[in-house]
Amino acid sequence: MMAFVIGAVLGVVFAVLGAGGGILAVPVLLVVFGTSLQTATGAGLAVVWAAAVSGAVSHARGGRVDARVAASFGVPSIVGAALGAKVHALVPERVTMVAFSVVLLLALVALFQPRRAVAGAGPKVALMVLAGLATGALTGFLGVGGGFLIVPALTLFAGLPLPRAIGTSMAIIALASLSGAVIHLVEGHVPFELVLPMGAGAALGAFAGAPLAGKLPERPLKLGFATLATVVAVGMLVRAVSP
Repeated sequence: MMAFVIGAVLGVVFAVLGAGGGILAVPVLLVVFGTSLQTATGAGLAVVWAAAVSGAVSHARGGRVDARVAASFGVPSIVGAALGAKVHALVPERVTMVAFSVVLLLALVALFQPRRAVAGAGPKVALMVLAGLATGALTGFLGVGGGFLIVPALTLFAGLPLPRAIGTSMAIIALASLSGAVIHLVEGHVPFELVLPMGAGAALGAFAGAPLAGKLPERPLKLGFATLATVVAVGMLVRAVSP
């Protein structure tokens, strides 16, 4: 039940902000459920996938998913995520935890940056392919969705308005997280006893939260997320450098 409730909260945050649910899933699995970092990464990707698929479906029903942009960005992200998941096992856990903390802090900076489409900008396919590879690698390596990078990239490189960028990012994250989760599943890093209830909660939360994107007051949500994420980032840094 705890896993289900936590998953539901993460799913709502993910769907409303276009980021955040995935980047908190790994620390939750580490601290609350006491998993190893490898298991938390694999399980986190599976939970992100469940939330992303559900959120993408809900956003698509509202006309907020651009299929062509999702394909241009999402296909290379599949390759990047598989590579990132393979590299994960080769990097010492302390290094990965420091990298996760740094990425989490960068996500906070990105979250508070203005996210506006470039007027008159057409899709920049080459840039979207490169961004897809990079964010996919980040997804597979750290077990995060990467929405905090994908949403701004879609507004800049594809000229999408923010609600459509959030919806399209869900479809892209679903592709990348599935690719990374499969690699981790093969390597035995996806515990179904945690993933099934947490993923079900995340899927329900994302489906319910998607219609609220752009309608809820973003600033209080962002401030709450920033406070929690800062505590998590500092905690993981301390854990990484502790003897």
